Amino acid sequence: MDLEQLLTKMAEELGEEPKPMKLLSQIAPDAVFEHAANKNFVFAKDAIPAKYKLLTSIAISAALGSETCTTTYVKSALRKGITRAEIAEAILLARFVKATTVVAASVPAMELLTER
Repeated sequence: MDLEQLLTKMAEELGEEPKPMKLLSQIAPDAVFEHAANKNFVFAKDAIPAKYKLLTSIAISAALGSETCTTTYVKSALRKGITRAEIAEAILLARFVKATTVVAASVPAMELLTER
């Protein structure tokens, strides 16, 4: 499969042009192939159902602050029949976990504050 075929396949799966991959293809075409291989590797495994991998991807990309990835995963989830309620819950879970990491990362600072 050549680069244009890979980008076309990605567009078909996403339902739209994979803009980040299209741009990356102009800078580092081999990175697009590596990205596709990584996706195929993880999504081919079956310990976690595809639906949960997609919901996890939504939560992680939201927690990491990637608007583009979060939107892309949400569109994909909706196309695969995942409900709005399930997607919203994944986003809320990401919000909770992110907030927890802020508190946990502040332990040394809070110890300093409580020792004074």
